[in-house]
Amino acid sequence: MRDFQDELGKPWRAISVDAVVAHGKPGAVLAFVPAENPDREPIEANVTFNSHRAADFALRTMSQKELQRRLSLARAMS
Repeated sequence: MRDFQDELGKPWRAISVDAVVAHGKPGAVLAFVPAENPDREPIEANVTFNSHRAADFALRTMSQKELQRRLSLARAMS
């Protein structure tokens, strides 16, 4: 999990949620929820990970700009 702000300054939380990924195996997908309402249904991105551990590493190392870009794409697809 990682908190960040979108391009308008609204606080968001990047998380990983359970998903079926490549070859039908269990893994995780990048998702976003508003930081002030973390119980809301997550907006899923099209970024998958082989495990939550891999997702956690990616979230720690992803730039703010990349998180904003992925959130923007996910919102456009939902």
